[in-house]
Amino acid sequence: MSTDAEVTNNKKVKTKREFPHVLVLLIIMIIISTIFTYIIPAGQYERVLNEATGRTVIDPNSFTYIENTPVGLFEMLVSIEEGLIAAASITFMIFMAFASLYVIETTGAIDASIVSMTKRIEKNPKSANIMIAIIMTIISFWASTGTLSYEEILAFIPVFITLSLALGYDALVGIGMSFVSVGIGFAAATINPFTIGVAQGIAELPMFSGIGLRLTVLFIMNIITIFYVLRYANKVKKDPLKSLIYDCDFSDFKIKGDRLKTEFTTMRKLTLLALVVGIGIMAYGLINLGWYINEVAAIFFGITIAVGLINRWRFNELANRFVAGLSKGVLSALVVGFARGVLVVLNKGNIVDTIVYGATQILQQLNLYLSGIGMLIFQTILNFLIPSGSGQAAVSMPIMTPLADLIGMKRQIAVLIFQFGDGFSNLIWPTGFLLIACSIGKIPLNKYYKWFLPLFGLLFIIQICIIFFAISIGYGPF
Repeated sequence: MSTDAEVTNNKKVKTKREFPHVLVLLIIMIIISTIFTYIIPAGQYERVLNEATGRTVIDPNSFTYIENTPVGLFEMLVSIEEGLIAAASITFMIFMAFASLYVIETTGAIDASIVSMTKRIEKNPKSANIMIAIIMTIISFWASTGTLSYEEILAFIPVFITLSLALGYDALVGIGMSFVSVGIGFAAATINPFTIGVAQGIAELPMFSGIGLRLTVLFIMNIITIFYVLRYANKVKKDPLKSLIYDCDFSDFKIKGDRLKTEFTTMRKLTLLALVVGIGIMAYGLINLGWYINEVAAIFFGITIAVGLINRWRFNELANRFVAGLSKGVLSALVVGFARGVLVVLNKGNIVDTIVYGATQILQQLNLYLSGIGMLIFQTILNFLIPSGSGQAAVSMPIMTPLADLIGMKRQIAVLIFQFGDGFSNLIWPTGFLLIACSIGKIPLNKYYKWFLPLFGLLFIIQICIIFFAISIGYGPF
C-alpha cells in the first residue's frame, strides 16, 4: 500500500503559473525604483520659464550633482498616496468616463447598436474588415490632432472588445481597434498641441511646421497597423484556437441570451446621439478652446445627465446607476495613481535628471545617423520615466535642441524623434496607460506583449528609416 509520502513524491502536480496582478507589477516597479535611488547619483538641472510656451523647462547647461537623496521604506509607501494625489485630475476623469459609459450601457443602447451592426455584417462578412479599417483610421487621425488621448479611450475599450467578440474575433482585436489606434495617432501626431506644439515651441520652430512628413508617417503607420490587426483578426475568426488569449474568460463582454434580442429603438438611438454630440463638443473644446482633463470630465458628466433625461429616469435612479458605474473605474484609477507613484519615487531620489544627463553625454560622441538612433532610444526610455508627452518635451527638448545644433541635425528632426520616442513607447511601457487598458480588457500583460511586440519591432525599424530619410533631405525648416 502506498503511503501519503510516496503518493506525493510520485504524483506530478501541474500548477498553472499566474501572471502578476497589475497592482503587484506596479509595486514591484516602485520597489525597484526605490533601490535605484541608492545606486544612481542624485543630480539636477535648473528649471527656467520658457516664455514662448509658458512652460517650465530645464537649462541644458546647468546640470550639477547634488547630495544623494535615497528614498526610505516609509517614504516609498507614502509615494503611493502622493502618486494618487498627483494623478487626481486624471483619475476623476476616468471615474466620470466609466460612469457615463456604464449609464449608457444600462439603457441597452450599446448592445442594440452592436447587435444591429453584426446582423448587417453577417450579410456581407467582408464588410467587417472595412469597418475595422475605418474605425482605426478615424481614431488614429483623431488622436493625431490631440483631440483624443489614452485617457478618453479607456472607457470605450469594453465597447470595442464587445464589438470584436460579436464579430467572431477576440479581445486583442478590440484593443487594437481602440488603444493601439490611439497610440499610432499619438505617435504620428499632426497638430497635437500637447506634444508637437510644446516641442516645436521649445525648439523655436514655426507652430505645426513640417506637417507634410507627419501626415505621411500617419498614413504609413496606420496602414501597417491595420494590416497587422486584420491579419490576426481573420486568423482568429477562421480558427478560434489560434487566439493568443483563447484560454481567457471574456464572458462579461459577450452579448448573449436576452441581450441578443435588444432592439435598436428610437430612445436608444437618441441615447447614442447624446454620446456622439458630447464627444463632438469635447473635440471642439479641445481644439478651439484649450480644454483639457477637467473639461473632458465635465462633458462626460453632462452626457450622463442628458441620457437620464432622454430615458425619463427619476434623479435617484440616475444617481444609483451613476454610482454603480463609478465602481467600474476603480482599478483603472488605482493603476494611474500607483504608476505615478513610480515617478514620485524617482523624483524624490533626484535621479531622473542624472539619467538624462548621462544619456546626452553618450549621444554627443556619435555621428549624425547614429545620433538619430541614439536619440530615439533615449526618448523611448525617457518615456518610461516621464509618460506625459508635454512633460517629456519640457525635460528633453531643451537638451535635444542644442544637441541637434551641435551635431548638425535640423531641430525639426529632433522634434520628430521626440514624437516617435514619446508616442509609440506608450504602447509598451507600464508606467503609462498600458496596464490600465489591459486590466479593463482583462488581457494578461504577457499575452498582450506576445501579440504586440512584433508590430512594435517593425514600427521601430520604420521609425529609424524615416529618421534617416528626414536627415538625408534636411527636414526642416531648420
